[in-house]
Amino acid sequence: MNLLTKNFYAKTISEMVKRFELGQMLVKDRLITPAQLKEAVYNQVIFGGRLGTNLLELGYIDEETLAKYLARQHRVKTIRLEDLSQIRPSVLKLIPRRLAEKYQAIPIRLEGNKLYVVMSNPSEMGALSELSFVTGKTIIPLVLPEVRIFDLLNRYYGIGRELRYMNIAILEAERRKKRPKKVAKLKLKKLAVPIKQTPEKEKLKKEPVEELISEEEFQSLTTEYFSKKQKEETEQEVLKPSPESQPAPPLEKTTPKQVALAIYRELVRQGIDQEIPQPRIQDFLKAYIKSELKDGILSLKLLANFLRQEASLKEEKLNQIINSISRLEESLGITMVRPEEEAVVEELEEEVIELEEVVEPEKAPEPEIEYLPEPEEIVPEPEIPELSFEQATKILLEETQNRDDLARAVLGFAKGFFSRAVLFTVRNNQVFGWQGFGEKITTREVQNFSLSLDQSSLFKTVVETSCHYLGPVIAQPENERFLEALGGIKPQSVFLIPLLWQEKVVYILYGDNGEGANVPFEIGELLILAQKLPSAIQRLIEEKKKQYQVIQGGKT
Repeated sequence: MNLLTKNFYAKTISEMVKRFELGQMLVKDRLITPAQLKEAVYNQVIFGGRLGTNLLELGYIDEETLAKYLARQHRVKTIRLEDLSQIRPSVLKLIPRRLAEKYQAIPIRLEGNKLYVVMSNPSEMGALSELSFVTGKTIIPLVLPEVRIFDLLNRYYGIGRELRYMNIAILEAERRKKRPKKVAKLKLKKLAVPIKQTPEKEKLKKEPVEELISEEEFQSLTTEYFSKKQKEETEQEVLKPSPESQPAPPLEKTTPKQVALAIYRELVRQGIDQEIPQPRIQDFLKAYIKSELKDGILSLKLLANFLRQEASLKEEKLNQIINSISRLEESLGITMVRPEEEAVVEELEEEVIELEEVVEPEKAPEPEIEYLPEPEEIVPEPEIPELSFEQATKILLEETQNRDDLARAVLGFAKGFFSRAVLFTVRNNQVFGWQGFGEKITTREVQNFSLSLDQSSLFKTVVETSCHYLGPVIAQPENERFLEALGGIKPQSVFLIPLLWQEKVVYILYGDNGEGANVPFEIGELLILAQKLPSAIQRLIEEKKKQYQVIQGGKT
């Protein structure tokens, strides 16, 4: 094995370890569940992007928390988003456009000979040495999620990315506005009792816990309480509690036993005992209250995780239950901290760097710029070779290493049927451009296209029916906008083929033969190849799972 090959494998293994190290840390600190990590890995295989980007898109973690854990993963610091509001043009010019795009790196502050640079992957081999050589400065790397890096690259250098990333940034901005202010430096201990196991799988493995309330007390105290309640209540009534469901008058002195009883009553009132056996709920509450009720403060995060995993609740129902339990805090005389109100644990605060404002001599203000007007290097579109059915099948089922290999196999075989073809991804009720070939079709134009599935279009029809479409482009606003995005060419007929995984449309292949031309009717082999895609995706997922097991020491 030569030196170049060794370096390649060393880099690949290093990146693999770091990728899964992030997921391990988040699961260990109970910010996400193993099931959520698994879903994010699935999405990464199908839709691309880094693991953190997919967790962010799924709403399982916020951008600030992700940035702090990336800092821990790469062993550098991150920076507050508000400190990025003003970057001097003279600083931006220190890193040319081609290197900013190559390493996804943006210079944000120059202090003497130190140049602070935010990056999505500060551990990338050779990045810091090349940036230091070009700028003549000592590079101080900082890390930010790739979604934020792409936003900065677009804002300051005019470097665009798939609209999917812009959509994620918009979603996160909307969530940030709705997110309550975090409780400062709230440090929570982990619950000693496992919350993932069920009575059918395994009995709880824990040291004996002092009884907070006995089984008999739970039953006797709740019998009278629930005899006055109706068994069936509408969801609206639960969200707006009636006077009879208001908490009891404030207690003179709240004990852990009374807190456990109040929460138990509310869980039964919400019908959770129909999903989780009562003894299981009681066992959990005994350990949970003893572990988490400290100095009159009770975190509801572990309770939410318990309900999410044991009862498989939808988020809407889970939020409804957490809301109702939160209303008990006044009558119990304690403070309840909802999951979204919790701060990142105290240890992460040191991962954020706060740059002091640099005081410079007064001089003429620098002009504001939207991006650096650096000449863009024209890079020719990569050629997609035409493939036979056997070649495309072999690539899909044996040689595919990532989602881009999937695209090349499908588009390569599609070349035998169409003069123009585009692959789209379907995500969050939207269609995003991915890759394509043909007249007036470029990667940049394709990736700048998105279409909502709320409006009528050929794409909406294909997604809703999960069936292919052969025929003319119907005169609808979204269809017209789509044709305009592909150069304004109007074919006589087009073909749209859904590519499915787990019975859901995840990709769509579009094909035509140019202005006024028809597509061939006989495309049986292309439809057969499309049916092989789920096996290719599953193979990629299994490969990632194997990597994860190796890194975890054989444990899932």
